[in-house]
Amino acid sequence: MKLLLPLISLVAAAGIFFGPTRSALNATTPLTEQRTSLEEALVSAQKIQTVRETLQERYNSFSSSDLARLSKMVPSHVDNVRLVIDINAMASAYGMNLKDIEIGQTVDAIENPAAGTIAGDGAEHLDMRFTVSGTYESLKLLLADLGKSLRIVDITDLTFNSRNLDVYDFSIALRTYWLQDK
Repeated sequence: MKLLLPLISLVAAAGIFFGPTRSALNATTPLTEQRTSLEEALVSAQKIQTVRETLQERYNSFSSSDLARLSKMVPSHVDNVRLVIDINAMASAYGMNLKDIEIGQTVDAIENPAAGTIAGDGAEHLDMRFTVSGTYESLKLLLADLGKSLRIVDITDLTFNSRNLDVYDFSIALRTYWLQDK
């Protein structure tokens, strides 16, 4: 009898442990895994915050004139009218005026092997076509000014027709870019 009571108690304790207590412990395993992943995410967020603060400090160290130049080079929005006025001012300096202006804007798609093609998440660009009349020397000077401009401009097409001995009609197609604030 002295051995029977401790043996029954031991069997009852083992039954309780391997029964309801074990299932309650097993139910905490996903919570432990979730806690680990959340702790990793918190560490990553802290690293990102540190990088963000470093970048913000670097951004704040730029002078306002440098920020204005950067904004002109790759603006956060496109201003079609300002672009046409700027290019017309460059052309006017050489006795040429813009005619037959055509404007269209597009969004480049980004190819990402992991996510496939992501439309609308790339650099946006504006395609512009216009005609100017003048000499070949005037055209060279205009193209040099476009190249020196802070605004990033790619000449995508250039054609010409002769009107008379020394004056040509030049049809110029160009592309300029901007980064949309996200």
